[in-house]
Amino acid sequence: MSLPIKENLRDLRRLAGLTQEQVAQQVGLTRQAISSYESGRTQPDLDTLEALAKVYGAELTDALYGAGRRQKALRFWRRAPLILAAVILALVGLRSALLLGINSFLAIPRGLADQETLAELTGGRFALLDAAAALGGLAGAVALIGCLVLGVGLFLARPLPPVKGGLVFLLILAGGFLLLTLPFAALDGAYRAADYLWPGLGILPPAALLALWWGLLALLWRRSE
Repeated sequence: MSLPIKENLRDLRRLAGLTQEQVAQQVGLTRQAISSYESGRTQPDLDTLEALAKVYGAELTDALYGAGRRQKALRFWRRAPLILAAVILALVGLRSALLLGINSFLAIPRGLADQETLAELTGGRFALLDAAAALGGLAGAVALIGCLVLGVGLFLARPLPPVKGGLVFLLILAGGFLLLTLPFAALDGAYRAADYLWPGLGILPPAALLALWWGLLALLWRRSE
């Protein structure tokens, strides 16, 4: 599925490393006109599209359909970190919901003397606690492997995707993690906040290192230009 022309034009300009003002000067338009095209307020005619594509060193089809290889790579780097964050946060949310459910519905009453009932509650509780621990471990593993893969991909990427992508990834992951743990901990009368937060030790450091690596690569590439 092709992207709207406004997004194609914006991506092509960023890939070319040009400002709206620089593009406007080369095609004989105003910066406001370029901004209007990229925001979708107005639509360029075919001649203008051809002129813009030429400035960007691209084909007309790239402006119309976003079919260029570098455009596809840029879209990948816009989506991949967000998809990774969504998978990690889904696992964290499931774990938090499971822990709260265990402590809400499988709490062991004080002074319970019925050994059969006690064994049933204890067995079910421990099985579900193991499942919750597995979800926390899986979230950490996905974060580590996913960040390693993205880190290698960044090293090979040409051009390097905008550094803000790493910061957005880290902020979404950190903010989402807190939103999917602390409210559950506040509702849990048995576990402390630390019991909900410990998977963050395996999730947030790889994300922070990825964002740092992203920024370091941007600095190195800029110096080499």
